[in-house]
Amino acid sequence: MEYELKDGVLKFDKVLTDLDEDVLKFVTMLDKAKVKYVIISGYVAILFGRARGTDDVDVFIERASLEQLKELYAMLSKGGYWTLNADSPDDAISMLEDSLAIRIAKKDVAVPNFEVKFLKKDIDFLSFEKRLKVVLNGKTLFVSPLEIQVPFKFWLGTDKDLEDAMHLFEIFKDALNKPLMRKISKSLKVEEKMKKYAVE
Repeated sequence: MEYELKDGVLKFDKVLTDLDEDVLKFVTMLDKAKVKYVIISGYVAILFGRARGTDDVDVFIERASLEQLKELYAMLSKGGYWTLNADSPDDAISMLEDSLAIRIAKKDVAVPNFEVKFLKKDIDFLSFEKRLKVVLNGKTLFVSPLEIQVPFKFWLGTDKDLEDAMHLFEIFKDALNKPLMRKISKSLKVEEKMKKYAVE
């Protein structure tokens, strides 16, 4: 995969999948509602060429105002989306406030969906603070930094997660901030596991 990483911005082009198109449309609505976000986990590997499917796209959003959330909800409804696990805007907002995820998908579809939740843990905030700006075919989205994604996937630990981690490491190993990755791996207590796979 050819890419350009300069001044904290990663640019690349590819043939967009239906999932890529869905993600770009979804984050455009977040941008219009002025709700800042970061995409984490499986889709990050898929975005960068990992050939696998997914049932959901994990999205952390910053704690937004009630007005912003209502505007976002209305925009999503008008744009052809529905919330799988909430019956109204108030229900959805209440779930977010209770640190629960809401699941949003195209109307009459359940998979794939966007699992949206507020930032909660330290690593969530770090992923958001250091989020990576990606320019895909000229369109912008923000994902968790690769130096966090690789050890985080090792921490999750399933075969699929380890394959995601190895995929990201192989593509970006020459561009990664290794000291930051080691710091994250230490905080997640996965240093030995990563060494076992020669990811260091």
